Amino acid sequence: MLELRAAKEIKGALSAPPSADLLILSLAVAVAVGVKTRISPVCATPRVEWWMAAFKSVAEVVIEGNECIVTPFDKKEQTDMRLSYDDLPYRDCLVFLLLGRLGAVAVERLPDKRFDRWARLAHKAGHGLRREGGANDGALILDKKDHFNIPEIVVDVEEAHAFLGLALGLNARFECIVDQAFSSPLRQLLPRFGLECVVKNTARGKAEDPLVRRLRFLKTGKKTEGPVQFSLRADFSKPPLSEATITVPGDDVFAALMVLAKCLVPKGSLVIENVGLEAWNTQALQLLKTMGGTVGTNETGISSFGPMGTVIVQKTNAFGRKIECRPWWQFAAQLPTMAVMAAFAQGQSIFRGLEDPREDEPDGLARIIGCLAALGVRYGEMPDGIVIEGSKQFDGFDINVALPAPIAGAFAVSALKCRGPSAIADDHIVKYWPDFKDALYSVCDFKE
Repeated sequence: MLELRAAKEIKGALSAPPSADLLILSLAVAVAVGVKTRISPVCATPRVEWWMAAFKSVAEVVIEGNECIVTPFDKKEQTDMRLSYDDLPYRDCLVFLLLGRLGAVAVERLPDKRFDRWARLAHKAGHGLRREGGANDGALILDKKDHFNIPEIVVDVEEAHAFLGLALGLNARFECIVDQAFSSPLRQLLPRFGLECVVKNTARGKAEDPLVRRLRFLKTGKKTEGPVQFSLRADFSKPPLSEATITVPGDDVFAALMVLAKCLVPKGSLVIENVGLEAWNTQALQLLKTMGGTVGTNETGISSFGPMGTVIVQKTNAFGRKIECRPWWQFAAQLPTMAVMAAFAQGQSIFRGLEDPREDEPDGLARIIGCLAALGVRYGEMPDGIVIEGSKQFDGFDINVALPAPIAGAFAVSALKCRGPSAIADDHIVKYWPDFKDALYSVCDFKE
């Protein structure tokens, strides 16, 4: 159990550890394209070691210093991988990417609703997906067809992420129209392997008369007629580079937790280093900005996933907001942090677009709601979301159920603002971030 009490000041500097999620994605892409890849920096946490062991059925994976070197086996030498559903970053994309390459993947504790969704997605792409064995550890088998075809309709941005992963695993061409701008860590990573994913706005605004566009904008506030759509194109049948080098930024969830801590305890100055600054992995930071918080960022370098740098939270008089959590993969790991942020904000916050975690067993949204109730937050539940009524402070709490690290970490940080002592099970926190407690204690000055 991790025991914490209220903090009166947070000051100092700390660095986010290397992102394990992006390491896992890099390993999967290296296997899919069959390219020897060097990934750094890497921190050998219990979670990272588990994943490296999982990939050893399809590649030689070794750590030299702070670098991970993965050399994919020949396709004939690769055997089925065994994954844990409870710890799958970018779930739809990652599973379809590996299915496309390997043909079969075992996923432990896969919920029936999630399998049904994946089967529908495979069918849309012109393939079949079946499950053999028990639900707890059965193998998913992709029945590949001779073509990869997406219907000529507008594709939901959530589904497009899975289709992009499948096309990469199959080394196929892929093209579709998506209903919103497509931003993804996979899209950022592809050029490092000599591949690319091109996204273009399909609006005809530039070809129109400038005066017509100006009049439309003055009248409607929109530069184009109708909904904005984007074309998504990739050709993975082209040969990749012979070798790739990947640099990963800091863990975005860890960075979000430290931003949350500073948001709750405004006294003092905290600098968070090695933070990825791309739009798709800074959802908590962006929420704080829209809530009225003042956040300073300074780009210090470029990783294989975009710019990275330092973050300084300067002002935190936050007000509630309405948030559409779409596409889900950008919010999945940071939603617990955002929910706690909303719990301590002034007024009401509304989170919509949360149908995806409802497919988990146990219900992923219900887990967060249970922790909000333990904290003492007033909330309202919807089929696709939650309404949170903010408050300045709560009493202490005890949560002794082992929860996913992003949830447990967010509510552990919430204890820094509670009146009384709090305790939370940290089983999964130490698997993700073994030094989490030491890092938090190093910048916190606790109340007596």
